[in-house]
Amino acid sequence: MESTTLYRQDDSALGVQERLLVAGTAEFVRHGFQGASVSTIVSAARCNVRMVYHYFGNKLGLYRACIARVYQHLRDAEAQAEFWNAPPRDAIAELVRFTFDYMLEHPEFQGLMRVENMADGQHVRELADVNERAASLFGRMNEVLDQGLRNGDFQHRPDATLLYLSILGLCTIHIANRYTMQVVMGRDLAKPDFLSARREEIVGVILASLQQGRA
Repeated sequence: MESTTLYRQDDSALGVQERLLVAGTAEFVRHGFQGASVSTIVSAARCNVRMVYHYFGNKLGLYRACIARVYQHLRDAEAQAEFWNAPPRDAIAELVRFTFDYMLEHPEFQGLMRVENMADGQHVRELADVNERAASLFGRMNEVLDQGLRNGDFQHRPDATLLYLSILGLCTIHIANRYTMQVVMGRDLAKPDFLSARREEIVGVILASLQQGRA
């Protein structure tokens, strides 16, 4: 399974603002906010430094725009997914598969989140839309969980935010720890057969957790 990204460095059809987001995301992922070079960004974006200030105000404005963009793309993809109206078990299973595949195919999301977490999330807190869009996701999950509890598909009805945290953690640990765990496990964590087996294992774990009654 090949990894793809939302941002393509060779897309010459993009406008200046888009090219700055492309180049900015790549530079911030590589070097963090403090280490990122504006000159490198504008060189990759094939424009001059004035365009950064014109569109984003400053380097921080560009960084925040990059964060907002990767969140927006994820939330848009989740909202447009067709599994939400499926039976509850199928909907949760497909949410897991979607999350697994998305995180594998969009390393720029995890890259920026790693950078922002090292900064204690101080910048993402300023982006109100990030929280609002997440609330919509959790609302959809709550609907699925409520329906599953009513019709007997689920015996346990967790908080949607906690369930998503479990899904996200299980769907990213093999990526975040790929190189060290390859040594420990003695296998290639990027091979298609491993990824396929791992994805279905996570589906099984999540569904099993929803079928465990709580005393």
